[in-house]
Amino acid sequence: METDNIAIVTPEALAALKQQREQLKILDVRSASEYREGHIPGASLLPLDQMDHETLVEQLGEPGSRHHSPVYLTCHSGMRAEQGAVHLQNAGYREVVLLQGGTEGWKQAGLPLDRCGGAMSLERQVQIVIGTLLLMKVTAGFTLHEMFFLVGALIGAGLILAGATRWCGLARLMAMMPWNRNLTCTERATGPMWRHYPLRSV
Repeated sequence: METDNIAIVTPEALAALKQQREQLKILDVRSASEYREGHIPGASLLPLDQMDHETLVEQLGEPGSRHHSPVYLTCHSGMRAEQGAVHLQNAGYREVVLLQGGTEGWKQAGLPLDRCGGAMSLERQVQIVIGTLLLMKVTAGFTLHEMFFLVGALIGAGLILAGATRWCGLARLMAMMPWNRNLTCTERATGPMWRHYPLRSV
């Protein structure tokens, strides 16, 4: 099954492949905190915004040299993985397969997730920050000056923009915070896949 020349695999089919071959190349393109909260066993972490040529070569090897070994891409629900697949194909990696429904689809299929670290997801962190800011602005609006209510409106506009474009600047900023980066499990997960996973024919 293919969409726009990008193959798609169901969670059940990928799980069956993993049973046949323990060493599949699976890339998780979410943030480090999302990865730590729950990821497909054996998946390596490569956030979408870090997909530069040098990092791709480090993790996957030179494009074309391992074209017979597919790279399976996953994110939360599929959109970022689609973007990552296009990026990989443009970089010369032709054997790219999308996980249908992403990691959430894997979870809903009753398949196991690996977890590490104690950081909450970026989504929850963003919700807490926005909720705190809104409470502060409303309180300041009632007690200091009504102009603070305008800030609340700007936050609402930012949420609308994030929902419409699926781009959230606050989430990107939170992902850069020290507690969301450079933990042991994500350091292990970002090593070269071609070293960790010897290639075999499908």
